[in-house]
Amino acid sequence: MRRNVVFGIIKKEFIQLFRDIRMRIVLFGPPIIMTLVFGYAINTDVKNVRMIVFDEDKTAESRRFIEKFTGSGYFFVIKFVENEKEVDRFFDTGKVDIFIHIKNGFEKRLKQGKAESIQLFVDGTDSSRSSMILASVNNLLQDYLLYYTKRNVAIEIAKRGNAFFSSPSFVEVKERTFFNPELSSRNFYLTGMFGLLISMITIVLTAMSIVKEREYGTIDQLIVSPITPAELVAGKTIPYMIVGFVDTIVISLVMIFWFKVPFNGSFLLLLLSVVIFLLTTTATGLFISTISQTQQQALLSVILFLLPALLFSGFAFPINAMPEVIQLITYFNPMRYFIELTRSIFLKGTGHNILWPKLVALLAIGLALFYFSSRKFAKHLE
Repeated sequence: MRRNVVFGIIKKEFIQLFRDIRMRIVLFGPPIIMTLVFGYAINTDVKNVRMIVFDEDKTAESRRFIEKFTGSGYFFVIKFVENEKEVDRFFDTGKVDIFIHIKNGFEKRLKQGKAESIQLFVDGTDSSRSSMILASVNNLLQDYLLYYTKRNVAIEIAKRGNAFFSSPSFVEVKERTFFNPELSSRNFYLTGMFGLLISMITIVLTAMSIVKEREYGTIDQLIVSPITPAELVAGKTIPYMIVGFVDTIVISLVMIFWFKVPFNGSFLLLLLSVVIFLLTTTATGLFISTISQTQQQALLSVILFLLPALLFSGFAFPINAMPEVIQLITYFNPMRYFIELTRSIFLKGTGHNILWPKLVALLAIGLALFYFSSRKFAKHLE
């Protein structure tokens, strides 16, 4: 492979890319915009939970129970109703997330040590959000019961005035969350977004570049020129790998400094992972260019590739919850390995001594894809 020839093709690609100001905006504008959109729009944290309360008891204890929710900062009462008939209208119009019914005699039964039930309705339209709301409710209920029991025991000890009175023991769970202490969904989704953005940019640009040459008829000039297929492949893919590499740095800086996503790992390891992943994305773009005759066909093929690749990557849905057959398919999806790498490097600070199997797997898939796509592209030119 002649280095000067490859450099000449690379130079030609960069001139075509940057001579149009609109193309410059397309290269670096969408990654920043989409990072901001993802950062602000994708948020599954339980916040601003709208609550309706029917408090039949109307005692100090029932008010203290409600304050346990409103004081958490996640729940707020939009209305206190006087009967259950009013609730249906709020649920039907989607104006409420949760309804709590505190029955008459709530305080009395608690003080007597009797079992007490609280009626709870949750809007299950969004199953993910409703599950998180229920989990938050259960945590608040446990905190309330622990607080109530401790407080009553302290009152009982004070009443007896016996220094040797033995209070019952309590089991208090102290939670500690590793890697994402705030349990911020933004940190989870933004670190998984890398694969999607880089794939969209590099696959589309690589495929479109070659298909555009075919549409304009300039590909025939390249075929009859003394350029070898290997030199043409290298010259066509390296520029977009460089663009993807620069976009990666830009996206990382936006995530770290704008959205305050914790970065606990090695930046060099992240860049190495990006380079290997770019090998797979440009190879995919190269393959799509061989099966597409027009830019519209190439764009549609990119969409058809990205959708299943994203769904089977673990970006939003856990892979271990998928059927076993699908789990086997995900092992051939390079986006899966890349997302696991970025999340481990960003949030966990995992080093190469732990991540090397994923790096090797990603490299193997990348080399295989690039070899297959290059051979197919070379045959397509012949």
